Amino acid sequence: MKNILFIQPYASQIGGVDTVLLQLIQGLDVGQYKSYVLLSAPSPYVEKYKALGAEIIYGPIAVFGKPTSVGYYLHNFVKLFRSIPFLLRVVKEFQIDLIHSHKMEVMGANFVGKWVGIPTVQTIHELPRRPLFAYKIIAWMNHLMNDRVIVLCERSKIMFRWFNQESSKLIKIYNGIAVKASTSPSHSMALKQQLNLEPSSKLLITIARLSPMKGLEYLFEAAALIRTIHPDIKFVIVGDVAFAHEKVYKDQLHARIESLGLQNTVFMLGLRRDVTELIEQSDILVLPSVYDIFPTVILEAMSGGLPIIATDVGGIPEMVRPEIGIIVPPQNTEALKNAILTMCELDYKLMGQQAKKLFYEEFTQEQYVNQTIAVYESLFATQKLVLVEYE
Repeated sequence: MKNILFIQPYASQIGGVDTVLLQLIQGLDVGQYKSYVLLSAPSPYVEKYKALGAEIIYGPIAVFGKPTSVGYYLHNFVKLFRSIPFLLRVVKEFQIDLIHSHKMEVMGANFVGKWVGIPTVQTIHELPRRPLFAYKIIAWMNHLMNDRVIVLCERSKIMFRWFNQESSKLIKIYNGIAVKASTSPSHSMALKQQLNLEPSSKLLITIARLSPMKGLEYLFEAAALIRTIHPDIKFVIVGDVAFAHEKVYKDQLHARIESLGLQNTVFMLGLRRDVTELIEQSDILVLPSVYDIFPTVILEAMSGGLPIIATDVGGIPEMVRPEIGIIVPPQNTEALKNAILTMCELDYKLMGQQAKKLFYEEFTQEQYVNQTIAVYESLFATQKLVLVEYE
């Protein structure tokens, strides 16, 4: 039995790292791996981790990302020094064999791993922003303090290049998800009836956290233009805020619907637990992100047989190939409008079938978990070889 300590620094209310970490833990063989999850604070995902047999630990986690206050870095340096002895106790008490940190700005657990001689892995859920040199500095720390660094897409690799040399510790692993079975297969018209829409209406679904990074205002502007051309095209938005500071953006979105007169065109459904069923009742997924890296909602839509319209950010072009969807520039209302109108004229049902085929070829939970396990086992094998040579 190998004991794996996962580090998740942010207590999110919706999605994010927790979504993919749950997929990983669920896919691990409980007869071979015992999962421990270190969180900074309770979140709605705690019970889900526990249901999978993971043990939850709460403690200090230092992060060195984009500063949110004047004392941000000082506060986290203090937290870093507090976290080291705490993590040493955790590693000793639970006999941890490997530490897997999520988010590039997390520091501490990887230092401890180096200190005590156990393998460390860090998954990068970020893309480079300005100033690039700041990301390269953090990436250099990730390179020094970890045995392997996992990136989700090609665009993240630029942070790990210095003087025309790329980190030798990088490995790209696509996120993957398990296919969820529908709980109510017989209600294909339920959502349209609920919204008082005509059966012939086309439903375009967006599943996203209500955050500026998701670019929903551009979708609303495109919807306002489309409404005058094709009033039968309707938009449903599934999701809510993940953090308190995003409530302002949510209010702005509702106000935008009112100001554009989209009350009968755009429908905000809030947080829903029947996403699989909503996908089944939709025709196309639209994701107008301004910033994203590898959104699992695209994988959910692909597994449900939907074609995709999404923006050219992060790893999305590696997910959405020409045969399954249309890629548009971010923050471009006109391009988004044209893509929607074009898609509705194409055989989008066939594109959805191709999306489902691609999902099973490259993006399943089994593929994601097996590739991650291969990283773990290669590190265990290397560690064992080193110990044998030392003896």
